[in-house]
Amino acid sequence: MYYYLDTNQKPTGPFTHEELRSLLQKGAIFPDTLIAQKGADTWQKYSEVFPDEAACSDDLPPIPDAMKKTTHPAGHCPKCGAEILTERDELPLRCLTCQFPLRPESSTNVASCLRHSFVQYVGIRGRARRAEFLWFVLFYMVTLGVMLQCLPSLYDLASLLLFIPSISLSVRRMHDTGRSGWCIAAPLLLQIVGAGICFAGGISTIIHVIRNMDQPDLPINAIISPLLIAGLIVCGVAILAELYYFIIAMFWDSQRGPNKYGPSPKYPLAKPEV
Repeated sequence: MYYYLDTNQKPTGPFTHEELRSLLQKGAIFPDTLIAQKGADTWQKYSEVFPDEAACSDDLPPIPDAMKKTTHPAGHCPKCGAEILTERDELPLRCLTCQFPLRPESSTNVASCLRHSFVQYVGIRGRARRAEFLWFVLFYMVTLGVMLQCLPSLYDLASLLLFIPSISLSVRRMHDTGRSGWCIAAPLLLQIVGAGICFAGGISTIIHVIRNMDQPDLPINAIISPLLIAGLIVCGVAILAELYYFIIAMFWDSQRGPNKYGPSPKYPLAKPEV
C-alpha cells in the first residue's frame, strides 16, 4: 500500500501499486510526485520507485499549471539535516524525510489562538495573526452574550477582564499588518476626549436651559452648547476610525516577512515587503 503527497503536502491514500499506476495514467499524479510505502521512513519520487513506469510517461497529458510545483530551498531540518523545500512562504508542517515537526500544526486552531491571546494578556510587542484576532472576537462576543443572559451580575467584571487583552491583541494585529498600534489607541483616546467634551457641553446646556426657563420660545441652537456639538463630532470621528481599523484587523492579511515589529507568524520565510 502506498501514499502520495498532494500539492498541499498532505498524505493521500492508501493505494495499491495498480491504483497508483492508474492515477499516473490519468494525470492525477506525476513522475515527480512523492510517494511512500506504508511503514517507510522516507518519501521518494514516483520515478525513483518505479523507474520503468515513469519512463513510459511521455504520452501522459501535460501537467496543469495549477499543479506545477515551484519549490525553493528554505533551510535544513534541525533533526536529520535534509534540505527543506517549500512551494509557498510557509514552512511545511513536517520534514518529508524524518517527519520532524517544523512549525506548530495547531497555530490557527481555537485553543492555540485563545491561549496565546491570554498569555499575551497585556503584551503589545510582536505580531498577531488574523486567525488569532478572529477567534478572540468570537470568544469575546459569545462570553459577554452568555454573561448578559445567564449571569448579568458578572457582566461588568467579564467586560473589564476581556477588554484589556482585546486592546493588546488589536495592537499586535495592527503590527502584523505593518501599522502602528496607535491606529487602535488613538481612536480610543479621541473617543474619551470627545466624551469629556460632550459631558462639559451637556452641563453647559443644562445650565443654559435653567437660566432661560422664562423664555420658552428661545431657538434650540441658542440653547445647545457648541461644546456638546463639538464633542459629538469628535466621538463620531473616533467611532468611524475604530470601525475602519477593525475591518482592517478582520480582513487584512499578514504582512509578508519580518517588519519593525518582529518576524511574521504566518510568512516567516518571505522577504520583507517594501
